[in-house]
Amino acid sequence: MVASRSLGRRFSPVPLVFAFTLGALALLQLPTLPPLGLWLLPLTAALFRTRWRGLLLAFTIGAALTAQRASELIEQRWPVSRYGEVMIVEGIVASLPQASSTATSDGGDKPGDEVADSLRTWRFRFDPLSTPRAADLPEHIRAAWYRSRETLRGGDCWRLTLSLRTPHGSRNPGGFDYEGWLFRQGIGATATVRSGERCETSSAHALLKLRQGFADRLAAWLPGHPALPMVAALTLGDTSGLDEDDWQAFRLTGTTHLVAISGFNVAIVAGVMFWLIRWLWSRSVFLSQRLPAPRAALLASVIAALLYALLAGFEPPVQRAAWMLGLLVLAGWWGGLGQPSRALALAWAVIVASDPLSLLSPGLWLSFSAVAAIFYVSGGRLAPVNGWRAALSIQLMLSVMLAPLTLYWFQGTSLTGPLVNLIAVPAAALLTPALLLALLLAAVVPVLGLPLLQRVADVLALAQDGLLWIAGQTPQAWLAASPEPAALLLALIGAIALFAPAGLPTRVFGLLALSSLALPSARNVDNGFRMTVLDVGQGLAVVVQTARHTLLFDAGPAWPGSFDAGRSVVVPYLLRSGLRHIDRLIVSHGDLDHRGGVAAVAAVLPIASRSGYGTDTPCRAGEHWNWDGVDFELLAGPEDGLSDNDGSCVLRIAQGNQAVLLTGDIEARTEARLLAELPGKLPATVLVTPHHGSRTSSTAAFLDAVQPQLAIHSAGWHHHFGHPARVVVARMAERGIAQVATGDHGALTVDMSGDRLVCERYRPNALRLWSTPADEVWRSGVPSSIGLCR
Repeated sequence: MVASRSLGRRFSPVPLVFAFTLGALALLQLPTLPPLGLWLLPLTAALFRTRWRGLLLAFTIGAALTAQRASELIEQRWPVSRYGEVMIVEGIVASLPQASSTATSDGGDKPGDEVADSLRTWRFRFDPLSTPRAADLPEHIRAAWYRSRETLRGGDCWRLTLSLRTPHGSRNPGGFDYEGWLFRQGIGATATVRSGERCETSSAHALLKLRQGFADRLAAWLPGHPALPMVAALTLGDTSGLDEDDWQAFRLTGTTHLVAISGFNVAIVAGVMFWLIRWLWSRSVFLSQRLPAPRAALLASVIAALLYALLAGFEPPVQRAAWMLGLLVLAGWWGGLGQPSRALALAWAVIVASDPLSLLSPGLWLSFSAVAAIFYVSGGRLAPVNGWRAALSIQLMLSVMLAPLTLYWFQGTSLTGPLVNLIAVPAAALLTPALLLALLLAAVVPVLGLPLLQRVADVLALAQDGLLWIAGQTPQAWLAASPEPAALLLALIGAIALFAPAGLPTRVFGLLALSSLALPSARNVDNGFRMTVLDVGQGLAVVVQTARHTLLFDAGPAWPGSFDAGRSVVVPYLLRSGLRHIDRLIVSHGDLDHRGGVAAVAAVLPIASRSGYGTDTPCRAGEHWNWDGVDFELLAGPEDGLSDNDGSCVLRIAQGNQAVLLTGDIEARTEARLLAELPGKLPATVLVTPHHGSRTSSTAAFLDAVQPQLAIHSAGWHHHFGHPARVVVARMAERGIAQVATGDHGALTVDMSGDRLVCERYRPNALRLWSTPADEVWRSGVPSSIGLCR
């Protein structure tokens, strides 16, 4: 008996959990699921008695569970062969719907339009009801209803006419993986609503209906109050009312984690309840004799956290927080917090085993890392302190230890965050429980709850104004960077070493390792130039790098309340490439799919000079400059009498025998003018096709003058404009021009030096289990011609 207890004390689950996690992560890196027979190899090896048998078995189980979950979701994906199929589907609005302006990615109305002002765009999760017709539909659909006069509410039943689409998103180095996000959310299809009518309300989704009821009541209790969006965010997890300025302020001040309900918020509620119940319980001798106050407080904290998680929608981040808290409380109940690593490892194992795809979520890593860091630094080399000094020490240590993870997931970190959080965290610890109490009282005893809710909302509005003011005073507080993975790993080891227990001489090593984050990580172009046509959907954004300079030609689209290519694609790519500034920005013309992302780029990266649309320096034909032996020349710009498209900036980039032609959205008229005025300037190895491959451009005479080896169509995947047009694709095929499209193949990178041309497609080279393969047949029915690109 004594021996078994000793063995139990010596046994640590950490190595097994580590191997289990490695197995799951390894599976998630694969482009396709491995065949079933492959699982027999590690299982057979695990039968033999070796010191590695347990680790090998844990690795295999982690990979197998992940494969099973991934297989279930892959089977539900709407097939590409049925893209755009229209079906009438009866189902439930299975989330709190988000309303925004009517501006859409396909044009839509502009804000301020009298018709548009009476319409809204709704985005929501739609769960089909079980019917024979819906048998082949996925469990969850992400739907968008543009230009709608209807009012949607969570939990309502609707019969919708849906145009169903395969999950698909832009694919770029460093960019947001929308397909991966849909995959881990269990979304098997996206859809556009064409029409709809209400149906008989289902008895399901009772929790969602309760949350919707509270959302409606909040709107009635706090009509027009500036803090209403924050109140909804902190109590119901509904962040749809927060605008881009709010999120920018949270990002600059490092307080995003206080707003998006996650482990921190759940921990606040649990901690306040623990302190309150322990204090009250200990006041009663009768209660304390039956159950010790600490245990009663632990039980109450779990119940309070669970109720809060349910009110917030019990989304995956909140679920993980509730699981982790529950397991830590169990460990504390049985006295297991003397070994926090064991409790954390078991909590991690339970969460990852229940949902292996949570490994793709930054919230999981940041939440556990924060808890682990608190346990770690509490036993570290620094002398124990109390009061505000303890708060300051923990906050600064957490900032240092979590910095590598923050840089990895978000390509940057807030410089003012540690200081702002010294005030914001205690404020949130007071305001969040106060809001929940006010919400409960307002529902039960309005005469008490409504005044309290109003007062707390007033304080919250002041706090939000304070964050906005700080963000306005410190616009450069966001340190934008995306260090190499090796540097991040070294910095993480350095942070651990820096706060190692007293007696270990690791501070110098820790500081040196942390300094790796400051090392330059730019992927320099040694000779010639590199051009990357980013996958921004239906739009254009091109990055050109020479040895020491960077040019950005257009910045992709941005639609109010929706996709912003500047924020989601351009900035992450530039940071991933180690670029911290832009030497010149050229905006070809005024269409939103070319200029929309400019503001987001300018908010993060300094731009030395600008020209083109929206600047005091329009493009002028004949302007010429040379960077690092590479010639840049503007061939055309806006002229009187030209349409917006035909007034696009046209840029030729050349070095040696290689040249690239960037043409914006010019059409046949400007092509003819260039042929008449500058025929000798048109030949180019690579042509970024005018107007995304539209039939109004790329005339036969123009192509014969340019004579490109490669044509790149910057066009959206299955976009309703149908770019590249069949006639243009056929015209280029007749001339033996290799063709690729960003929407099908992701970002296209072309390295040019002397007579060498190397073209790489990002999507086929970065496939994961959830990725839609590169489309080899365009919507026009014409096979794509990859040719020079690998």
